[in-house]
Amino acid sequence: MPRDAGRDKQDQRREAATVGTAYPSDLLARVARLHFEFGLTHQETANSLGLSRVKVTRMVKQARESGLVTIVVASDVGPYAELEQELMRHFGLAEALVVPPPNLGSRSLRTMLAQGILRHMHAVLRSDMTVALGLSRTIGEAARLAALAPQARRSVTFVSLVGAVREDGMGGETPFGAPATLARAFGGAVEHVHAPIIVRSGDVAQELMQDPAIATTLERAAKADVLFAGVGGRNDRIDYASQGYLEPEEWEKLVAAGMEGDICARFFDRNGRAVDHEVSRRVIGLGLDELQKIPSRVIAAGGPSKVDAIGAVLRGGLATVLITDAESARDLMMLN
Repeated sequence: MPRDAGRDKQDQRREAATVGTAYPSDLLARVARLHFEFGLTHQETANSLGLSRVKVTRMVKQARESGLVTIVVASDVGPYAELEQELMRHFGLAEALVVPPPNLGSRSLRTMLAQGILRHMHAVLRSDMTVALGLSRTIGEAARLAALAPQARRSVTFVSLVGAVREDGMGGETPFGAPATLARAFGGAVEHVHAPIIVRSGDVAQELMQDPAIATTLERAAKADVLFAGVGGRNDRIDYASQGYLEPEEWEKLVAAGMEGDICARFFDRNGRAVDHEVSRRVIGLGLDELQKIPSRVIAAGGPSKVDAIGAVLRGGLATVLITDAESARDLMMLN
């Protein structure tokens, strides 16, 4: 008899005595989120939480029968609640949301993070709010997912906080795609910054940002209730150089100046402070100091290539809410 089959039978015998057992509600919620929201199989869920597959199967059934699972998981408890609490304590965050790591399940890390974004949006968005959106591949994925299923209708205004890149610079996402898609999905309004993200000189940037249409949109973004943005790392980011917004030597100088990452082409060092470089004066969008004045700042990023950049964001107090994956969360706790 195959070894795995033998383990399954042993699990079944051990679990037979637990039939009818009421499992703890927090544990049920973790299992439900991993299986129903993030699409993990019973075995993958079991591996993630250190449970047997048979126990997970019983808990999935109990979650359905108890009413915990309807269309969404009826609990605020995440599958990695302790890790979320550790992140909040360690970095002084208002909230942390940890999603499964990329080695679990068939969905990409970006899709997992995007699901986390939508979960947080459903929790915090209220009518008449203004939501500032960063130019981000993960935000773009959240918009794609939002369009696939009916969303709760809210009269929210989604505002771009930075200029756009060309269509092929976002992996097929149109320059104004994410804010417009989210506005349609939630029944809200949208405002765009009608300018490139990086222009040829600081003088051009200043002139454009004084244009009434652009200035009004950026002023609205600066007064937003909540911000959602991704993080670019040194080697995993929107490639501004290949799109013609930066020269290769300019990128090299940014790295030499201590650049650790960026939020919407606002480059920062390992302490989350703005890098003083000529490129910074050519960006059409809010500066890091302006972003930091938005009351709720939700940053979604993960993966080994982003950990150092996320750490810099947290050191600099640029985020109040972090959405990341379990492996990255543990790596962040180990950073100096």
